[in-house]
Amino acid sequence: MAHTVPSSFDRFQRFDPGPMDDPPSDRDVDMEEAESPSHLIVAFDFGTTFSSVAYTRVSERMPRDTLGITNVKCITRYPDDRAPPGVTFAWEPREDVPTELWYNLPPPPKQRKSGHQTLQGSGEESMNEDPTLSDASSEFSCSYPEDAENLENEQLNSGEDCGRSASLFWGFGVQKQLRNIDIPKDGTRRLTRFKLMLHENSKETEDIRAGLSVILKNLKKSKMVKQDTDVISDYLEQLFKHTKAELRRLNEYSDSTPVEFVLCVPAVWPSKACRFMQAAMSTAAKRSEFGYLVNGSLDNLFIISEPEAAAACVLAEDNNDIYKNETILVLDAGGGTVDAVTYKVTNSYPLRLSDEVVSPGTQVCGASYINERFEKLLLKRLKHENYLVKNGKTIKSIVEGKVIEFENGEKRLIDTADEYYETDPIFIDDLRANSKKRFSQNRLAITKREMAWVFQYSLDGTANLLIEQLEIVKAKGFAVQKVILIGGFGQSPALRTHLRNVLANERNFLDQEIQFLTPRAASTVVARGAVLRAFNKDHGPLRITSCSYGFLRTEPYEPEEFAAHRNTRCIIDKADGEKYIDGTINWLVQKDEPLPHNKEFYITVKHTFGIRAKYFHCKEVLYVSDFKHESHYRKTHVMNKGAELAGSITADMTFLRDDGHIQPVPPSDFSTFSGPKAPHHWAVTFELVMIIDGRNLRYEARWPPRDSPEARVHSQRVHKSGQTCIAAAFKPGTA
Repeated sequence: MAHTVPSSFDRFQRFDPGPMDDPPSDRDVDMEEAESPSHLIVAFDFGTTFSSVAYTRVSERMPRDTLGITNVKCITRYPDDRAPPGVTFAWEPREDVPTELWYNLPPPPKQRKSGHQTLQGSGEESMNEDPTLSDASSEFSCSYPEDAENLENEQLNSGEDCGRSASLFWGFGVQKQLRNIDIPKDGTRRLTRFKLMLHENSKETEDIRAGLSVILKNLKKSKMVKQDTDVISDYLEQLFKHTKAELRRLNEYSDSTPVEFVLCVPAVWPSKACRFMQAAMSTAAKRSEFGYLVNGSLDNLFIISEPEAAAACVLAEDNNDIYKNETILVLDAGGGTVDAVTYKVTNSYPLRLSDEVVSPGTQVCGASYINERFEKLLLKRLKHENYLVKNGKTIKSIVEGKVIEFENGEKRLIDTADEYYETDPIFIDDLRANSKKRFSQNRLAITKREMAWVFQYSLDGTANLLIEQLEIVKAKGFAVQKVILIGGFGQSPALRTHLRNVLANERNFLDQEIQFLTPRAASTVVARGAVLRAFNKDHGPLRITSCSYGFLRTEPYEPEEFAAHRNTRCIIDKADGEKYIDGTINWLVQKDEPLPHNKEFYITVKHTFGIRAKYFHCKEVLYVSDFKHESHYRKTHVMNKGAELAGSITADMTFLRDDGHIQPVPPSDFSTFSGPKAPHHWAVTFELVMIIDGRNLRYEARWPPRDSPEARVHSQRVHKSGQTCIAAAFKPGTA
């Protein structure tokens, strides 16, 4: 049994090697020395509807102010990325990829002979609709994969999985299946917007999460995933594999290349969500064999908020745009949600932002809702064209294919405010001419009024959010000088024009005009800015932890010393016969404490074994929590609510007996065992150390303890160690 030797809390010791200095800067490195080895910085922007990856190669001695935005590249050549229909000239591969999955579930027994494979799903997605379109369904669906021969013939050189595996489609591979309108879909659905699962307490995303739960329930039932959030790890695995393959193709990566990973997170995410993404990235890196893991955890992962990364990219694109002491509003228009966050600029170069000036705002009106309304419109227009249903095609499947074409084509060009813009008719094979319905042969005409309706919900929702945030900031006495529009939806000409018109009628607290900034490539601005921010970590936030960390312990029962031991039933150890409280947590790091880059905490622990024990295996368990906790309470106690398992190690200390370092111990005066026949036992005592090392937490079992008599004879050695990344325990941007 494991015990903590100190009988009172003042025996707990901390070793602090020095003050909380800033991380070492490369500015003082003599650039005349031999060039140091280079490494890759790879940033992942995992978005609600689209994701992107940016990278660069840097030298350790490269001055932090020399990396420019032109040195940052984006991953392209995603599997199944194709030019939109009709586009043959000047097409370039996309720098973002759909955040979409589709699991190829095993077919029910009755369908196996016919080769049908289905993903059962139900439920409807709804929103406030135009009354004339109220009977159109908005449910998305998925198709069946092509036969194996076609899959092999169509593999691309750019990706190892080519958008699919035996059980999974991802990215453009999902959209490719949706374009195959003659494949029966049997009411199944693709898996989209699953990033919003991490918005656990958000009322705005409650309906989306409820819709996802139907599909996830079937995935768990079919043993495709163990828990809901496994789908995020599965998607990241595919993204990591493709990134690795592309970097290899470009001769940027080999198995010996050091890689620093960067994770971009929303400004509104709590530590728990960041911790999950941290773990999901570690899982993806392990499965893809991309990057360096220590005990299954990414080494020194860097986390940055999406708005700060985007602002860094905007500044790099135009060095005169953002100044110290300005107040800027970052409007992140994504596929699912639009977020508005306002900051004070604390440093112009390198760009650093304060905490949020006011509470961030969120509106569920992203670009995916334009797709939904476009789908509703087409379903309504084609509702009675039953002659189109043939050869495996349905009205639903036809419309889904057109939605994908719209998403990747005309939607990105439309400006609903442009009086000269005309929407091209939509090609619908076999559509019969009908002037009353505005059908010509194989063509369906869309009016400007209809297209305006398709965009209006998302445009108005984004504008209302912007105005609301500006009013809140103004009421606090701050003057917003600039609004920066980012996100995939931020590329929309319709949205840019709409917001530009809105801001033309707005004035800030000082009655000044508000400047509107749009980056050159809004869909990748976060990933590209994250690379810049990761290379230059100077002047970042103070290292204040937002989490607590502690070890699971079995402590001597001392109700007079600790209130946590009172009114609690103790146990009798079978080896030494003494009273203990088992399963307590000794919290060594508390939430809201400052943590330097390097610091050690240590306690001396004791494990007892029966006299006939063959091996001395000592297990130590690490816990993490988003709250402050008092030590000495059992893990199951309400005082430890929120504690989560963070890792464990098992040290084999059998050598202490085999090498004669310890001898059998008789029962102590506190033992319940008595008499001449009371059994002896083995007592294994060693040091359990928690080491803060940058954005890693290492924990080690060391023998002998530094203050023990054995330490005068034997040098202390590490007999088992573990490591976990604690980047999520700090404010994003912390070095």
